[in-house]
Amino acid sequence: MDKLIIANIASKEDTGKFSLQFPEQMYKPFGKTGLTVSACGFGCYRVDYRVNEHFNALEYALLNGINIIDTSANYSDGGSEILIGNVLWKLIEEIKLLREEVVVVTKGGYIQGKNYEYAQKKAENGEPYKEVVDYSEGLWHCIHPDFLSDQITQSLDRLKTKAVDVYLLHNPEYFLDSKMAQDLSLDEMRFEYYRRIKKAFEFLEGEVEKGTIGCYGISSNSFIHEMDSPTFTSLEMCLQAAREVKEDNHFYVIQLPLNLYENGAVTIKNQKHETKTTLEIAKENKIAVMVNRPLNAIQGKSLHRLIDFEIYPEFLNVDEAQIIAEIELLDSLEESFLKDYLELLNLSDQNREAVNYFLKAGQLLKENWKNFGSIESFNDVKKQFLIPRVNYAFSAMIKSPNVTSEMKDRLDVIAKQINKLMRIMETIYGIIANSRSKEISNKLDKLVTAEQSMQFKELSLSQKAILLINSLEGISTTLVGMRLEKYVADVVKSLKMKKIENAKEVFEKFEV
Repeated sequence: MDKLIIANIASKEDTGKFSLQFPEQMYKPFGKTGLTVSACGFGCYRVDYRVNEHFNALEYALLNGINIIDTSANYSDGGSEILIGNVLWKLIEEIKLLREEVVVVTKGGYIQGKNYEYAQKKAENGEPYKEVVDYSEGLWHCIHPDFLSDQITQSLDRLKTKAVDVYLLHNPEYFLDSKMAQDLSLDEMRFEYYRRIKKAFEFLEGEVEKGTIGCYGISSNSFIHEMDSPTFTSLEMCLQAAREVKEDNHFYVIQLPLNLYENGAVTIKNQKHETKTTLEIAKENKIAVMVNRPLNAIQGKSLHRLIDFEIYPEFLNVDEAQIIAEIELLDSLEESFLKDYLELLNLSDQNREAVNYFLKAGQLLKENWKNFGSIESFNDVKKQFLIPRVNYAFSAMIKSPNVTSEMKDRLDVIAKQINKLMRIMETIYGIIANSRSKEISNKLDKLVTAEQSMQFKELSLSQKAILLINSLEGISTTLVGMRLEKYVADVVKSLKMKKIENAKEVFEKFEV
C-alpha cells in the first residue's frame, strides 16, 4: 500500500461481502452504483481529527457494520476529512478493513474558513474564482469547475485517498437565495441556476473519467420545497442537465433532509407537474437517496431534536432556590478571581479585556437561566456563546507566564462549578424536552401496525425516527451524527429492527 495515499475505491463485490458479515443488520443497494451500503451512514458534520472521541466513534462504527461515511470540505474546516483519512488509514494498515468495503462521500461548494481567506486573496490578486455567490460576510459559495477542481484536490489529500466514491455539489441553491438572484426574474434565475449545475456536471464527468471520483450528485435542502418556491431545486431538471451533458452519465446520488417534521420528500408532489414526489422520481431513475438531518427537525426558526435527552439523576429534585444559590456561587467565584488575579497575570491588553469580559458565565446564567425556552436554545447558547468564551478566557490565563498553582486551583474550582451548572440546566430543560419526546413517541406507537407495535414501543425516539426513514422505499441510507461510541451503538440497534410496513403512511398521518 502506498505510504502517501490509499489506493482503490469501493467495489460492488466487497461492499456486498462486507454486509454479509453483519447478517442481522439492514443494508440497501446504493442506487444504480451496484454498491451495498448500511442503512445508516456516519454523518461527519461536527467531527474533527483533533477530538479523540470522534476518532474512536468512527473506528467503532466501521468495525460494527457501518460502511458509508458522509463529509464535506467545509466540515470542521477540513478537519472532518482529515479524521476520515486517519481512521481509514489505521484500519486498512491493521488489516481490519478494506478500502473497497467502504463508501466515502464528500462535497464541495462552500467558501468558508480557510477557503474564504484563500478566495479573498485570489480576488485581491486579480485571479478570483469565477461565478462566486457572495452570500454574506464570511460565507461565499461556488460550484464553478475552477473552484471544484481545487476542492477535489484538497479533499483527496485530506482523505488520504486517490478517489472518493461520491462527490456532491453542496447546497447549490445558495445561488437562488443570493443578492445576485434577486435582480433576476424567476425564469431567468432558474435558467442560470441549471446552467451552473450543468457546467459543474460537465466537469464532474471529466473527474469520473480521470478516476478521482466514482460518481456525482447533489446535496440540497431545497429538493423538498414546493414547486413554486423560488429556492426549489428540481430533481427532474438536474436529471435533464445530466442527460444533456452525457446520456450515459454518472449523476447517481442525491442527498436531502427528511424527518418527522420535514417530510416533503415523502408528501410534497413537486415533480412531473405536481404529480410525483422527489423520492418517487429518484426511485424511478435509480438515483441513490441519502437522508440528512433525520433527528434535527427545523420548523420555522426553531430546531427540534428528535431524541431522548440525557438528564442527571442527582439534579432531578433541585429547586429554584438551590439553582439561584449555585449561580450566585459561580458569579462570586469569577468576580473574586478577576479582582484578585487579573492584573497579576501579565496579559496583553486584548487578552485582559477578553478575560474580563468572557469570564462571566455566572452573570450570564443569572440573567438568562429561566429564559432559554428549550433544551435546543440552551445548547445553542452553551455551544456557540458560553463555552467558547469561557474556554478562550481559561486558555489565555493558563498560557500566561505569571500563572501560579494557586491561580490554577481557583480556575479548577470555577470550571467544576460551570460544569455543575451546565448539568443542572441540561436536566431542567431536558425534563421539559423529554415530555415532548414522549408525546411524539406515543403518537408514533399508535400509527404503526398492531403487529409491529410491541417491538416498536421498546425503541428510543431516535431509533424510531431512524427506523421509519429506513423503512421507506427509495431511501438508500440515513446519515446520523455519531460522534460518540454510544451514539453508534444506538444506531446499530435500530439497524437490527425489521422495517415498519406502513412507514409511508406514518409520515403522512403524523401531525406535529
